[in-house]
Amino acid sequence: MILTISIAAILLLAGFAVSARWTWWRQSKPGLKVLCYHKIGVPPRGSKLAELWVSPGKFRSQVKYLLDNGYSTLLFSDLKKLLESGSPLPEKAVLITFDDGYENNYLHAWPVLKELGAKGNVFVVFNTIGKVNLWHNPGSESWVNMATLEQLAEMQDSGVVECGSHTMNHPHLSALRLEDAAWEITESKRQLEAAFGREMCAFAYPYGDGAYSPAIRSKALEAGYTFDFSFRQGKTAWPWDRENSTIDRLFIRGGDNNWDLSLQLSRGASRL
Repeated sequence: MILTISIAAILLLAGFAVSARWTWWRQSKPGLKVLCYHKIGVPPRGSKLAELWVSPGKFRSQVKYLLDNGYSTLLFSDLKKLLESGSPLPEKAVLITFDDGYENNYLHAWPVLKELGAKGNVFVVFNTIGKVNLWHNPGSESWVNMATLEQLAEMQDSGVVECGSHTMNHPHLSALRLEDAAWEITESKRQLEAAFGREMCAFAYPYGDGAYSPAIRSKALEAGYTFDFSFRQGKTAWPWDRENSTIDRLFIRGGDNNWDLSLQLSRGASRL
């Protein structure tokens, strides 16, 4: 009898220890919630970056979870209006963002957003529009198609998706001379605005590189972006201290389920 109780206690403690890897035990944190996706689809065989792929079915389930639980999805322009008016952030506001501008965002994510009545935002690498993800080493991640200019324009004209900048070529900005990093940041804004005929108010640092370099970040602010987004995990206090901090994001992995999503939204991370 004592042995049985001891075994049960050990199993209970082991189960608790395993579950503690998820952040359910952390206190809920306030702040701006920005989900970060990359590719919507099935990763190619042998991909070493499979966590960057979220299946279309799982993406649909996650967007439905947001809407079923009272979240309102914002465009960059919606967030800008809140910032400029000094309005409080709605408690259940969330931005859905996609890095890079893949064709699979057009083929798989946009239809889900349209169907369910949600909004999303795509950070575009200008020089790869209509090409492939040239910054990736094909030995670790197969090249995949990027959205064409026509596809990006169609999404943006629908009012369901807005575009932002992700530089001209997706470099590690800190590896460049400062003037070259500034060109990547500024020229992508100019080219995207010329292509789409509207303001690009949001910028995301490739790899998150440069987001915490005062010299590089100053170039993003000087370029005229209202928002600059990092790749650091977490939520951002609102009202946002624009002069002193970037906007953090919640990275959604291919293996995440809706419980992971709920923890991201409430705790700012799902797993340790």
